[in-house]
Amino acid sequence: MFVSVLTAKATTQGALKSPIDYTLIWTSKGANITQLEDAYIWLPIPPRGYKAVGHIVTTSPVKPSLDKVWCIRSDFTDLTEVDSWIWGYDTSNSSNILNLYTTKPKSSARSVPAGTFLAQNGSSTHELSCLKMVKRNPSSAMPSNLQIRRLMQAYAPWVYFHPDEEYFPSSTPWFFKNGAVLHQTGRLPAHVKGNGTNLPNNVAPEDAYLDLPENEDDKERVKKGFLHTAFAYVHVKPALGGTYTDIAIWLYYPFNGGGKLQLGPLVIPLGIIGEHVSDWEHITLRIDNYRGILKNIYLSQHAKGVWARPREFEFMNVTRPVVYASLHGHTHYSTPTYHVHMSGKLEESQIRMIYDEFQKMNNSNKYNIVKGEKFFGFGPRDDTEKSANVMDIASRYDLVYTDYKNSGEEPWLNYSGRWGPKITYSFAKAVFNIVESLPDKLKELATKALNGLPPELFGEEGPQGPKMRENWTQDERV
Repeated sequence: MFVSVLTAKATTQGALKSPIDYTLIWTSKGANITQLEDAYIWLPIPPRGYKAVGHIVTTSPVKPSLDKVWCIRSDFTDLTEVDSWIWGYDTSNSSNILNLYTTKPKSSARSVPAGTFLAQNGSSTHELSCLKMVKRNPSSAMPSNLQIRRLMQAYAPWVYFHPDEEYFPSSTPWFFKNGAVLHQTGRLPAHVKGNGTNLPNNVAPEDAYLDLPENEDDKERVKKGFLHTAFAYVHVKPALGGTYTDIAIWLYYPFNGGGKLQLGPLVIPLGIIGEHVSDWEHITLRIDNYRGILKNIYLSQHAKGVWARPREFEFMNVTRPVVYASLHGHTHYSTPTYHVHMSGKLEESQIRMIYDEFQKMNNSNKYNIVKGEKFFGFGPRDDTEKSANVMDIASRYDLVYTDYKNSGEEPWLNYSGRWGPKITYSFAKAVFNIVESLPDKLKELATKALNGLPPELFGEEGPQGPKMRENWTQDERV
């Protein structure tokens, strides 16, 4: 949820009007919850041609005064949808049941969140609106190049790599100059020139891909990347109607290493599973344009990612967050520990059963359970840890694209093919063989969890570059 709520005053005649009435959405009176006094949540009923953007909460059963809140003229509003659950205590259809949600704009280009919550009981289907930027130039509050540099100096992260990491980022020119090969349908393989000047920008993704050098020694060397000359590539764009700036910081890795699978407390190295040529990962800083403060940080993780609050991070130099890149997979986290992407939540009884069964297995010395860890789950596992290998993004970045300014572009940015060949893994058979060897109590649960694993563990197309992804023009995927 936002820690602030927008307030408004009318600068255009008729932009704001009082509601004509209120509907009681929910009351805590008689509810079996801890409370100091009864609460009442009201939904404003707007006049025709206007929308409500929030609720009113009172401690009285008497309807609030009509001058307590404004409704917004419809042409200044946009549609919202449920974002995440905040609070509630039941999912039944009873009208006495309440759930609170954050909302997000359905279209982020010119939509401005109001910072309010949506209250729904079991039978309510109402929606709230957000505000919409109607200025012809929604980028009027966006930072200049000088301000972007200062924001990077203030908020650019430090990225730490795992002590066992073998595959580091590089600059794209380093990858090209060290033997990257372009494969294009209907043409002979060719070395990539200079800064990618011969990369096609109008082919279908499946009609072109890049690969490592053919020479084995060169291939192994290029796989490792070159951290000392690596650059981050920065894309700046308006967010939430131009009230925020998103600074997307992209890192390029010539190679992605093999992963691990957490199966209960078993840690299973996946060998070549997860290996592929080229890996693009990114971190997005969301900056409040009116106060210049860091609001949220997006961390990419396995084709999606998470938004995190600044308070969830360590900081260096007072204002610069510390981000950890996972071993081999390079996904981003705010803490140095183990991370498992669970395919579903486990009930407490299932957790107890899993631990009991695996303890029996551990005592039999039949399975390689990680010693000294009280850690388990079902899904791909990412390990993060601090080491001497760290990238100072503030001193190693290239501003490659600003949505609201005309500037030259690097040739490789518009490359529309894939940055690696298609990979197919014989993953399913090997892992499900392991499941078959588990005690009967665990088979069903493990199989269900494994069926929900990300498709990239079974094989994947080579990745596309930053500009070819939907989050280049839209909001981040979560």
